[in-house]
Amino acid sequence: MKIQNFILILVTNIFIVILFQNCSKFKSLGQINTSSNSIFNAKLLFKTKFGTGVTLGSPYGFYPNGFGAWQDISGVDQETGYAWPVTVLGSNFSGVQLITYDKVTPLTIGEHSTNEIKKEIGPKGDLVNILFQSVNIKGVGSTPLDKGHAQAPLLIRRDHNLGDLKNLYISYWFKHQANLVSQLDASVSSGNWRVQFEFKTGGYENTGNGDYRIQTTILKTHDGQLYWMSKGDNGANGPFPFTDYWRVDNHDIPVPINEWFFFEVYWQRSNANDGRYWAAVNGKVVTDHWGPNMGDYNLPINRVFIVNTYSGGSPPVESRVTDIEIWSHFPCGNGQSCYKGMESKLSSNSVRQIRPLDLSH
Repeated sequence: MKIQNFILILVTNIFIVILFQNCSKFKSLGQINTSSNSIFNAKLLFKTKFGTGVTLGSPYGFYPNGFGAWQDISGVDQETGYAWPVTVLGSNFSGVQLITYDKVTPLTIGEHSTNEIKKEIGPKGDLVNILFQSVNIKGVGSTPLDKGHAQAPLLIRRDHNLGDLKNLYISYWFKHQANLVSQLDASVSSGNWRVQFEFKTGGYENTGNGDYRIQTTILKTHDGQLYWMSKGDNGANGPFPFTDYWRVDNHDIPVPINEWFFFEVYWQRSNANDGRYWAAVNGKVVTDHWGPNMGDYNLPINRVFIVNTYSGGSPPVESRVTDIEIWSHFPCGNGQSCYKGMESKLSSNSVRQIRPLDLSH
């Protein structure tokens, strides 16, 4: 009996020591550490399902040259409790930027671009609120391919003086139009692409123009296949000779057509090899690029195009998006998709923020 008690006490003490050692690894939860599992560090910054209380305003602020306008999204989403605009990121505009091929007025802009919050069958087969977008006119002629100017990005714009967004994770459900394959044409120069996501930097000479962009885009091959392309370049509207810095093509992960899919993106900005850009579709990683991802002038991000209804193909170009979440880091583990068990993981680990976080460090 004495021997059994001794063994029991010994095993208990060993267990306590092991437990203490493991718990000490997680004693500091304030600073995000990208080298470890970040499930305890990630903060939910913003969430919207375009629910009751969220409204899309009328176009306003028409450009002096006549080629576009702005549409604010405002209000508290009663399904999530979060409010537009997205002030946690320091946004001075959160909504739809309208860029048109022809000059428009308040009376004609609806012919060029349609944007509305409405109900449709969602990812789980029930009625949900979505943001529907359609760029209807892209140029002249019956097939204005390669006319990539007209677009309607769902945009978060911010002042570059606020500093950079060093780490951020964004997810949403998205649905492409049924005729996406035929809409794109690889036989026409620049007629074979459709943007999914991108961000741009700004602040060059104290303007909104920048030195770096990352985007994930859908491309079509000459044999009719769609694939994912992600790249970093300096196409951020700055006055520089165009330069591609890196590119990742993924022909293995299918591009979903006319069905809802879960899109995720994460980045960590750096001049060193710990820079990272990661994107996934339905839990399958389409790119995980490591390396420097800053421009020549180290300018901060001032534009996040959550969705960009933008294509070199034939119009109309359509987008359907719902259930957008923005986190300070990977919410389901470092480099881990939230596609499987998404709802339970996100709801149990979300931390509401009363004040905007400083994301520039």
